[in-house]
Formats: sequence, structure tokens, C-alpha cells
Amino acid sequence: MPAHLQHQLQSLIDNHRLYPVFQPIISANDNEIAGYEALIRGPADSGLARPDQLFAAASSLGQMARLEYTCRELACRAFVEQNLPGKLFLNMTPLSFTDSQYRDGVTMAILRELKLDPERVVFELTEKQPMDEYDLLRGACEHFQQQGFAVAIDDLGAGYAGLRIWSELNPDYVKIDRHFVKGIERSAVKREFVRFMLDIANRIGNKVIAEGIETAEEFSTLASMGVEYMQGFYIARPTAKPSHHLTESIQQALAQNMPRTHDTFALTLREVTVYEPAVDPQVSAAEVVKMLRADVRLTCLPVVSAGGTALGMISRSELLNTFSWRYAYELHSNKPIVEFISPRSLIMDLDSDLNSAGRLVTEDPLQNLSVDILVSDDGQYAGVAKVRSILRSIAEEKLRLARHSNPLSSLPGNVPLYEWIDRLLCQKADFIVAYCDINQFKPFNDAFGYSSGDDVIIALGELLTASVNPELDFVGHVGGDDFVVVFRSRDWRNRCETVLEKFSHYIQQTLAPEQLDYWTDDRQGQRRRFGPLTLAIGCVHPDPELCRTHHQVAMLLADAKHRAKALGDQQVFLSRRRSPDAAALAS
Repeated sequence: MPAHLQHQLQSLIDNHRLYPVFQPIISANDNEIAGYEALIRGPADSGLARPDQLFAAASSLGQMARLEYTCRELACRAFVEQNLPGKLFLNMTPLSFTDSQYRDGVTMAILRELKLDPERVVFELTEKQPMDEYDLLRGACEHFQQQGFAVAIDDLGAGYAGLRIWSELNPDYVKIDRHFVKGIERSAVKREFVRFMLDIANRIGNKVIAEGIETAEEFSTLASMGVEYMQGFYIARPTAKPSHHLTESIQQALAQNMPRTHDTFALTLREVTVYEPAVDPQVSAAEVVKMLRADVRLTCLPVVSAGGTALGMISRSELLNTFSWRYAYELHSNKPIVEFISPRSLIMDLDSDLNSAGRLVTEDPLQNLSVDILVSDDGQYAGVAKVRSILRSIAEEKLRLARHSNPLSSLPGNVPLYEWIDRLLCQKADFIVAYCDINQFKPFNDAFGYSSGDDVIIALGELLTASVNPELDFVGHVGGDDFVVVFRSRDWRNRCETVLEKFSHYIQQTLAPEQLDYWTDDRQGQRRRFGPLTLAIGCVHPDPELCRTHHQVAMLLADAKHRAKALGDQQVFLSRRRSPDAAALAS
């Protein structure tokens, strides 16, 4: 490194001539700025203006930890001086992360001076080099977390930031690498990787941040997939004095792209669409034949106009069959390829239901299953949905539903129920959730055996299924004698009362007299007398503006169930609570 740059770096560190810039990280769920990542810049007229120049110089001079500490101090001061909301994300390399000289006490000293709570600071571990000293990293991570700091892993999926470092550190945040974000709206593979990361993070309690979002399409896709935290040039560029609030355009974009749960009720062609290069309609047929013969993997090619309109699909088998006839080249080679579009071409919208697409390609006996579906978005070519991928996704979804069905009633279990509720909340729909529970079922089961109990459960499931509108309502069996019905029918109360009446009639007409009046032990082991089984139904009317997930609805529903059972036999109780207010629920 030139001597003048070495001296300049030393001067910048000693005299604090570096300055931080901040890039906001937004929370899609809360419609607000969740925090800011602090980045460092050198003087514009120096050879160390960019962070890569600064840190390369510091690395070569053995000044990395000292530079990072200086950057940390400057970022904290600017963050507090500007009274920025949310959390402060500070970048750290493994060297600084594990260096006890700059770890123990110095950061806390800065924060105490600035009166900045450690719980508002996130240390972001970032490095493109191998991070293989897992014990050291894990110890440092635990040290920071015990002091109240949060820890994030940067660039997950890039370089060496893989699954092992994630599992070893169990950080509070993981940041998805830009590679998986760039062009995600055109790549089904990238969407599956992001879903995989989201699923793991949700299961182990980590938060996911998608960084490097540069286009409206990337933002829209990630928001609709349920990524809560997002960062990138599309949202805001790093600046020395960032805004404290979301811009109006980002607020509108969030409102238009509520999360779509990955469920059987909302699967669309978007899930399987892959962007494929298209051919111009005026390209000669001979040129396309040459392309097909050069690449045996091409089963079909989309034809798209210069304006971006999808016109149809060229089938490999159909076109090559045409050119296999004698004199075919002489007759057809110079014709435009648009004349050879397959009559079996299907063009569907990006948000078309996946099951509808599957029926179109399988129920028509004349449909060529080797001709993939052209997908458009707002009239413009968006990509290709391969028939194989459509059928595989539908099959996998049916298997998934079967795994989550109750084995006794065959009704959907918890997972499909939660997905249904989340979908309605995303749509800001108006709905009622009813929890149906059989009173004194355990003593009945203990007295007369599981077979008798199972018969009652099956009968209740059939009653509920027969009493709802299958076009609007959903019946789930969440375990034992507990059923949950999600009503969109306006006459939901009448339907609930009908269930109570029919259940009572079933009990009186079907069970033996000794099952309607009997003695057995109660839950406390005391022998007592029990009468006929009855049903309690507790209902809630969630406010979709205040309830964002099924977890919050479940809190309301548990309270409504207990209140319905406390009222006694054959009751429909509607809770007045529409939001999960902790104080109200605790009362």
C-alpha cells in the first residue's frame, strides 16, 4: 500500500474524519422503519472514500479492529444526535466480533455516555472469508446477547455464511444475500430458497431481513411472500441524514402487497413461473428449428411481440415433426415462426389459481401436455409455467394437506386452518371464528370407552360440515373433541344454533339411556353424576386492522371458548373483544 494512504488512514482514524451514513430497514408488518444499518464513508477527495478502500487499507495495516471501533463510535453518536427511531445495525467482521480488547466494555462505555440502550443495537456479523472458529464466534455471540445486544448474520447464503454458522450462532436476525433477491420475481428457484430460509427462521424464532432490494418487482414479490424486514435502494439509499418515516410510495406498495400465505387456497401460477427467453414472432422457422436441434432440453419456446405481449408457444415436437416431411425446408424455412404457434397454447395470468391451470391441461383430452403455459402479468409476458411443475406442486400440496388432516374425521387440522385465517386477515376480510367444544366429554370417554367417544366426534364433524356454506366457510378439526369453524356466511349465528339443536337431537336419539345419565370420576377424581353431552360454542369477530396473524386470533378464541363453557350447556357466546389487547385478556 502507498505510504501516503497508510498515513491518511491513520489520520482519518485518529481525528475521526470518517462519517456514517444510514440506510433504513423497514418492517412490512408494522408499516414503519424498524432500524438503520450504519455504513461508513471517508472524505470524498481522498483515496479512501469508499468502505471497501477503507477496510482493505485497515486490513493490510492490521488496523481492522481499531477502525471498526471508531466506526461504531461515530455511528452511535450520529444515531443518537439525529434521534433516529428503531434499532441501529453495526457491521462487524469476525476479527472485531471476537477481539476482547474492543469487545469487553468499550461499546458499553459509548452507549452509557450516549444513553443508548443496548437492546436498540444489533451487531451484524459480515465476512466473505471462512468463519470456522465456531467456539470463539459462539462465545462472542452469547456474550453480546447476554449484555442485551442483538446479533445478525449478513449475506446468508453467500460465500461462507451458510447453514452451519446460522445453526452455531442462532442469531436474532439473518439477512438474505442479494443473490437471492435479484430478479426473484422471475425465478421460482430463488423463491423456494427464500421460503426455505423463512420457514427455518420462523421455526427457531429468528427474524429475516431481505437486503439489496432495487426494483418494485423484487419488493412486491418479497412482501407478498411474507418477508417482514426489507432493505435496499428501492426503499431508500444510504444517506447521512435519513428520514424518520416511510415514504408515501413505500407505504402504498406495502398496502398493495399484503403477504400471501403458501397454502392450497392461494397457490397461483406465480409459484411455478420461470422467466424464459422468448423469440420474436418474425424470426424464421428455420432459425428456431436450428435452436431446438442445438439444445435438446428445449421442449417449447415462447413467442413474444416486440411490445412484450405473449402470443403463443412453439412446441418442439410439433415444429420438428412439420420439418421432418419431404420438401418441408423448401416450403417453410423462410416463414415467420408466428405461423407455427401451437394451437394448444394456453396464456394465463400470473395470479391464476394453480388448480385451475392443472384442470385446463389435464381435463382436455386434446391438450398436449408437453406444451407449457405462457404466463402474463397485466398483459405483458412474465414467463413460462411448466406443466410438470404445475402438476408436481398440486400433488405436493395434496400430500401436505393429507399430512395435516385429522385422521379420525379427515377434516383439515391446525396448519390449513391457520393458513385460512391468515389469508382472510391479509385480505382484510370480515369473518367470524367459532370454537366448538363438547362439554364433559372426558368423563363420557372414560366411562364408555374411546370407541363411543370417537363416534360422537365423527358425528359432530359431519354435523358441522353439513351446516356450513362450503363456498364461504371452513371447518377444521384441531384435536380431540375440538372443532373450529371460520364463517364468512352472514347467518353464522343461525348456523351455530342449528348445530346446537342437531347435536342435542343426535345425543338424545342415538346414545343409549345409560349414556345419558351416569356416574363416573370427574377431572379431580371425585365420583359424580353426569347427564347428556352438550356443546359450547365460543365465537370471536377479529378486527383485521388490529389482528395480523392467526396467533392473535387464537388468543381471542381461547378466551371465548372458556367463557362459552362457563355459561353452561348449549350456548353460543360472541366475545366483544376484537383485538388481542393484553390487558383486556388478562382481566
